[in-house]
Amino acid sequence: MRYWIILSLCFPLFALELSVQSGKEGGEPFSVLHLRNASPFTCQPTNNEFGETKRIDCHFSTPPKQNFSPINNTQLSVTSSKSAQGYTITILPKSKMKLVPVVFDLSTESQTYQSNVKNATHWSVIGYHTKLPILNFSAESSSAINFPVIINKNNRPFVGGLDLKGNPIKITRVQDVTDYMQMKKSYAAKEYDKVLELADNALKEYPKTVFKNELMLYQIRAYHHKEEPEKLLEIAKRFLRDYSADPNVAEVLAYTANSYNKIGQTIDADYFFDRLFDEQSESPFATLGMIYKAEQLEASGDRKKSMGFYQRALAASSDIEIASKAAFKLAQMELDSGNTKKAAQYIEKIASANPNYFAQVRENAMSMITTFTDRNDPKTALRLSESLFNATDKSAPDKELLLKNLGLQLAKADKRNEALKRFNEYLEKYKYGEYVEEVRRAKDGLFFESGDKNTTAEMKKYDDLIDRYGNDSVGQKALYKKAQLLLSEKKYKDVLDMESELYRLDSTQYPQTNALISKSAIELEKSLLKEGKCLEAMKLQKMYKIKLLSEWDEPLFNCALKTTQYTAAKKIAQRHLKSKSIPERQVWLSRMVKTQFGLGEYKEAIKGGEELISLLEVEKNPPLNDIYRTMYDAAQRVGDNEAMIRHIKSLESAFVNDFKDIERYTQMVTLGLKRKDEAMTQTYAKKVMALQVRTKTYTQTPYIEFTLAQSYQNVGKDADALKVLRTLNTRKLINEKRSRQQYLIGAIEQKLGNKRQAREAFNASIKADKNSAWGKLAKDALSLF
Repeated sequence: MRYWIILSLCFPLFALELSVQSGKEGGEPFSVLHLRNASPFTCQPTNNEFGETKRIDCHFSTPPKQNFSPINNTQLSVTSSKSAQGYTITILPKSKMKLVPVVFDLSTESQTYQSNVKNATHWSVIGYHTKLPILNFSAESSSAINFPVIINKNNRPFVGGLDLKGNPIKITRVQDVTDYMQMKKSYAAKEYDKVLELADNALKEYPKTVFKNELMLYQIRAYHHKEEPEKLLEIAKRFLRDYSADPNVAEVLAYTANSYNKIGQTIDADYFFDRLFDEQSESPFATLGMIYKAEQLEASGDRKKSMGFYQRALAASSDIEIASKAAFKLAQMELDSGNTKKAAQYIEKIASANPNYFAQVRENAMSMITTFTDRNDPKTALRLSESLFNATDKSAPDKELLLKNLGLQLAKADKRNEALKRFNEYLEKYKYGEYVEEVRRAKDGLFFESGDKNTTAEMKKYDDLIDRYGNDSVGQKALYKKAQLLLSEKKYKDVLDMESELYRLDSTQYPQTNALISKSAIELEKSLLKEGKCLEAMKLQKMYKIKLLSEWDEPLFNCALKTTQYTAAKKIAQRHLKSKSIPERQVWLSRMVKTQFGLGEYKEAIKGGEELISLLEVEKNPPLNDIYRTMYDAAQRVGDNEAMIRHIKSLESAFVNDFKDIERYTQMVTLGLKRKDEAMTQTYAKKVMALQVRTKTYTQTPYIEFTLAQSYQNVGKDADALKVLRTLNTRKLINEKRSRQQYLIGAIEQKLGNKRQAREAFNASIKADKNSAWGKLAKDALSLF
C-alpha cells in the first residue's frame, strides 16, 4: 500500500526560495527539497562508481540578500558558501538522493516531453533510504524518439498539498505575511522606523494575525535599538501579559528591565531583573540582563556589585558578544582602579575569542591603547591594535593525537597558558575523542599543583583563575577551592556571598557543594548569635532553614523575641516545657509566657504563668520574678480586675518602688476610680507621685495629682487635697491645666473660708487661661464675692 504524508518548511530568501517537504511512502520516510529562483540556475550532481548521487552543487551568480540556517534532517544535509565565483548551495544525502529539474507545471501546461536541461528555475532533490518514492524512472532507449505528450483531454485536476486527513491545504498569501516578511527584512537592515511602521500597519489591518506576537516582539526590539524606553514598556507589558509562554519572553524581560532602568524606575527594573534571573536563568538573555544590571549599579556608584554582575555575565554567557561586552567593561573598571595586569587579561580574552568586538567600541578601545602604552604594557596595546585593524578568523586542522600530545608537552614545560589553549582546542574539536578524559585531567591539574601554604597567596591565585577563566572547568575548580579555603579560614559570609556561583557548579564533579554552603550558613548563624546580631541571625536562620543543637536554643529564642518573631520563639520554648529539671522548666515557662503574651494569647499566657508561679513557690528563682509583671499585664488585657489586684501585690513585693511599674500603678488608680474605691485610688496615686519625685520624671502629671486631690475631697480631706494641688506649682503645665489647678485650689480655699487665698487662686486661674472652662468658672466664682 502506498500513501504520502507531507509536512513542509519554507525558507524564503526573496529571489531565492528553499522549501523542504517530508513524508512517508510505503512506511518509508523521505524528504523533498525544492530550490526556486527568479532566474535559471544550474544544479550539478556528483555520482560514485555505482551511479549513486553523493553530492549536488547548485550555483548562483549572486548570493541572496538573506542567509539561511543549515538544514539537517534525517535524509538531507544542506549548507551554503560564498566565493568569488558566486554562491553555492551544497546538498549531501544521509542515504540516497535523486536530482530532478522541474520544467513543466501540469496545472497550467498541456504537454510534456523528456527533458534533460542544464538550467532551470526550479530543481527538486528527493532524499530517501532504499526505494525512490513518488517518481518512476525508466531506462532511456537510444532508438526512441522524444515526442511531446499532449494531454488536452481528461486533464487531472490539480489539488496541491494535502493535510494528514487527505484534505487540500489552502494557503493564501495575504498581506500580513508580506508585511511580516518585509518587516524582518527591514530589521535585518537596521531600518527600525520602517520596522515600526510595518508592524503598526499589520496590527491595525490584521488584529487577529497569527504573527501578532512576532510583530509585537519586533516592535519591542526596534524601540530597544532606538532607545525609546517608554514606548518599549507600553508594548512589553502587553506582550508579557498575553504571551507569557512565548520562547522570546527572556529577551522581552531583559529589554523591559533595562528600559525601566533607563527611565529611573529602579524598583520596577529590579522586579523584572529578578524575574529574568529566576525564571529564564538558562537563556542567553539572562546574561544580557546581568550586563544591564551591572550598568545600573555602575551608574549608581556601587562599583563592587557592578563588577560582580559583569563577572557573572562573563562566567555564565554562552553568547560571545555578551561575554565580550562583560569582559570589556571589566577591563575598563580594572584600568580605572589601576589594575593594569587584570585589565590586560580581560582584553586578551576578547582578543583571543572575539577580536572583531573591538570595532564596536572603537573609541574606547583606542583610548585603551594609549592607556596601556602609558603604563608600559606594549604587548596588550599591540594586541588591541592588531585586533582593531587586522582581526581575522584563524583555523588550522590538527590530528587528534598530535594535538593531545602538544598540550601535554606544553604542560610539562610549565607553559601553562599555551597548554591550556591547546587543551581547550582539543576539547572543543574532539568532544567525544579517544583522549578526552586524559586531556581533562591534565587541564584541571595545570593550576592546582601548588604546595603554597600561604593562604593570602593561595586566595589571590584562586581569584586570578576565576577572573581569567570564568565558567571554564579551571575557573569552576578555582571557585570551589576558594570556597573551601574561605570555610577553613572561618570566613563564612564570604562563602555565602558566592552561593549563586557555587550552585552553578556541576554537582557530579563537586558533590560536596551543598554541604559546604550549609556548613558556612550554620557557622555564620552561631557567630551572629554570639555577637547578639539578632536581625541578621534570624534572617539567616529563615533563609537557610538552619537547625542548631539545643545548646543554641537560648540565644536563638532571645533573638526571636527581640525581633518579635513570636511564632518561632514559641516553637523553641515548646521543646523544653516537659523537662525533668525544675530550673529548666521554670526558665522556659517564663520564656513561653512572654512569647504567648507577645502573640496576644493572653489566656494561654495566664495559664502558663500560674504554672510557673507554682514552680517558683517550690523552688525560688528571683531572676524569673518578672512573671508577676507579665501576669498583671495579661490580666489587664483581658479585663480581670481581681487578678490585677492579686498580681500587683506580688509585683510590689518582688520589685519595691521600681519606676518600670509606674504605668501599672497608674492603671490601678484608674481601677480604683472605676470601683469607687478611694483607698485603692489614694494608695497607688501616692506611689506614682513618690516614684516621680524620686526619679524627677513626671510622666503622669497632672492627671495623678488631680485624681488624688479629688479622692481626698471625696473623703473630706480638703487640706490634703490642697497640699497635693500645690505640688503642681513647681511643675510645668499647659495653660489650660494651670487654669484648672488654680481654680481647684480657689474652690477648696473658698470651702475652707479662706476668701483672700480663694480670690488669689481664682485670679491666677483667669490669668492662666481666661478662655478655658476653668477660667470662666473662676470668673463666675469671683462674682460671688
